[in-house]
Amino acid sequence: MFSELILKLGYFADVLFNEEDRAIFMIVLSTVVMLPVLLCILRWKPLVRGTALIVFAVYILGNLSFTILNRSPGYFGEAPAFFNYRQAFDLDLSLWDTLRLLPEGLEETLSHIHISSYTYAREVFLNILLYIPMGYLLPFIFKPMRYSVTACTLAGFLCSCATEYAQLRWGLGCFQVDDIVNNTIGCLIGAVAGCMLARLWRTK
Repeated sequence: MFSELILKLGYFADVLFNEEDRAIFMIVLSTVVMLPVLLCILRWKPLVRGTALIVFAVYILGNLSFTILNRSPGYFGEAPAFFNYRQAFDLDLSLWDTLRLLPEGLEETLSHIHISSYTYAREVFLNILLYIPMGYLLPFIFKPMRYSVTACTLAGFLCSCATEYAQLRWGLGCFQVDDIVNNTIGCLIGAVAGCMLARLWRTK
């Protein structure tokens, strides 16, 4: 069952993301995720916070370049709420009935969800991936956030709201509730992993 799920997710990854996307993802994964872990394994705990802070600064710069700095001004307005989701996915059941399947397992839930537009589905997943590093690194940088997934997720939510507002205010993109939701989900995923590891090694 688990191997079938991995194969299905791998299929979607190959279809949704090109080689450049996958290369960028692996670079981010190795530097953002593995570097703090490596330092902890080598028992260089005092260096973890400083290293994570440097990586976080580079990540923020890359995030801003992708979402704001490298965009040309032009008015795009606002998109209807959850427009990307409605375009990207078809459900065999209602949304509520699909969510009720989650306790039965991710594979069972995914079997009732089908991709209708790979372009919009790719945008959904990229916006989730974009904020995973933020949620992951915050517990290593700010000690109070080490014990609060909620605080890390809230920080990601506020940053996403600020980004969407900036895009709308200066005509740098389309204001989308979908992006805020996806960014927050990504930050939550990263925060869960980051808080667990930061507390496990009690980084300084």
